[in-house]
Amino acid sequence: MEVFVNDIIAPYTGPDIIDLSKIRPRLVDLINGTLAGAQREKPGFSDVFDELSKALPQYGETLGIHPGIWPKIVDKTATLDEIRALKKVVLKLAEVLEESEVYYEDAREADISRVGGFVDTTIRHGDPSVEAAFHKTLAYRSQYARKAADQRRKNKQARDEPPAEPGTETTPSRT
Repeated sequence: MEVFVNDIIAPYTGPDIIDLSKIRPRLVDLINGTLAGAQREKPGFSDVFDELSKALPQYGETLGIHPGIWPKIVDKTATLDEIRALKKVVLKLAEVLEESEVYYEDAREADISRVGGFVDTTIRHGDPSVEAAFHKTLAYRSQYARKAADQRRKNKQARDEPPAEPGTETTPSRT
């Protein structure tokens, strides 16, 4: 199926394959609720990273900090950069998949509606026997219209019922 480019629709130009193999060993799937209370990166991280890159080598021993802490921070920062780059692509792909699903679903529903229109016309002006062959299609196509009509009927009944007069309302007795 060909998708035409216009002001509303454009073909997806992102990657066909998203390769997680480089970071897969570092990806985690946490149990639900585990992230409650997790600390997130705050504004100003890049300034702190620059400061630590200079201060830890110079003052780490004085502070009693193990020299392996800085490489751990560097490694985790690099992992985060890789995750965030891939996450951006994955989120865009998820958005495109969602939009594509809705687009094709809408187009298919329009096609079904057109078929129903041809069936209706044929029933009215040609051969009413075709209704049995398209019974489910016609019911499918009109289910929201029937639901809306039912709701309008219920709303009208509620408006047409006279309001209860004061003092005539019944309340359940407590015996």
